[in-house]
Amino acid sequence: MRTFCCLLAFFLSFTVHAEEQKDYLYFRDVNVAPYQNLREFFDMPDRSGHYQVSLVSDSIGPLTFDVRRVKGEKETPLLKTRSYAMGDHEFHAVFKNQAGNDDLLVEIANSNPVFRAKVSVIVVELPDEN
Repeated sequence: MRTFCCLLAFFLSFTVHAEEQKDYLYFRDVNVAPYQNLREFFDMPDRSGHYQVSLVSDSIGPLTFDVRRVKGEKETPLLKTRSYAMGDHEFHAVFKNQAGNDDLLVEIANSNPVFRAKVSVIVVELPDEN
């Protein structure tokens, strides 16, 4: 019976973990070297929708997060913020792709002269506003 319970717990935890990984459209862990910038391009699906961009890091700041809309060669700034936290950096922006033909660009700047910054970039599709 004890073996059965252990196996059941193992399979249930695997199922929950597998479902969690399907919740996002894009997920990337990126490393930004000291005093460097990193630009991550996301080729969005060719359909209209609303998306949430989340940037999360436990690195030592300051970090600058910049979200831009890309249409062809043109970049349009959406939201930019600078975080001076000693960890627990969290940034969220909504990306409305109403025509379905825009893409997303995220820029992360690490202004720490000593330590690299590890940042998780997560893009999820939000439910329709109807």
